[in-house]
Amino acid sequence: MKKQIRFLLTIAVGMSLLGAANASASSFDKVVSNAMHTLSVVKDDPRLLLMTDAPYVVIDGASALPYLGKTQVLTGCTVGRGNLLFFQRPQSHPLRFMLFHKTSGQAVIISRMDGTWSAQSLDMGPEAIVQPAFWERTGDYQAGRDLFTLAAIANVWAKDGPYDFLKSAELHNHICPGLTSGYLMAHYIQSHYPLAKGERYTVLACPVWCKEDAFQVVLDCTPGKRGLVVKPLSPKQLKAVSVPNPAAILLIWNREQKTGRGVALSFNFDRLRAFAPQGTPKAAQVLSALDYLDDPDRFVSAVATFDLDEPLYQRMTQAGSNPYELAGLVRD
Repeated sequence: MKKQIRFLLTIAVGMSLLGAANASASSFDKVVSNAMHTLSVVKDDPRLLLMTDAPYVVIDGASALPYLGKTQVLTGCTVGRGNLLFFQRPQSHPLRFMLFHKTSGQAVIISRMDGTWSAQSLDMGPEAIVQPAFWERTGDYQAGRDLFTLAAIANVWAKDGPYDFLKSAELHNHICPGLTSGYLMAHYIQSHYPLAKGERYTVLACPVWCKEDAFQVVLDCTPGKRGLVVKPLSPKQLKAVSVPNPAAILLIWNREQKTGRGVALSFNFDRLRAFAPQGTPKAAQVLSALDYLDDPDRFVSAVATFDLDEPLYQRMTQAGSNPYELAGLVRD
């Protein structure tokens, strides 16, 4: 008898949870449908962008991917169409979806808050987000710190920004001048230093800023594959570097032949900042640089080159060494 009661209780709890899940799913469908109505779009509308952190976060102790699947069905947005983008967040971060209209700049941000779905509409077009007043009211928006992420990436997409730039932003979880510099540097490297057979890139990120995430996406240089070595410099070390505007050191190494070469790269942030008036919001700086993403030579330069042998390559990539010192690129 006790086993039967326990079995019936298990079934009852399971049915209750299933009912709650179905109710949540039904509510979510309605919220998404209402958002599409607000934006005056229908399924498969090419003007519609869907952004979410669903691949990364956990909701109610489970993957949020089922909600992503539902949203894809309702909106028609897919990776293959280029109108489904993600932004990386920790698993504990709130689940968010944003539907954005390419032409009007209107957006609806859907958030999972306290076990329920909440939606908020706002103007997120380029004219709005370049105004300081927009960012002074961030406390009015449920999206919190995700607001900048959503606004900058969506407007770069609306202006047909390069897809690999958008993918870099997915990893970095936002677009900023620092990430833009890394994107430009990565394409400068591809253009000026294409790999020959047997060669590989190792980027010494030294000094360190947001640029490193673009190296990972565009060049597939990651710390885990030892293609990206992150080496912060102390203020004293940085001051001693003889390279103007030091940004990174590129090592091109042939593992079989045990030979290679190194290139010290410089990045001119003044030229990047010049496109937007001083004091304008970061979003304005991001959008102002879009027309120049295909011209990395405007900002990036190779200011020194040197030959590599295996001992030098090993020392430059190992912990505790200053690669500029090893390359003879420091002031006495």
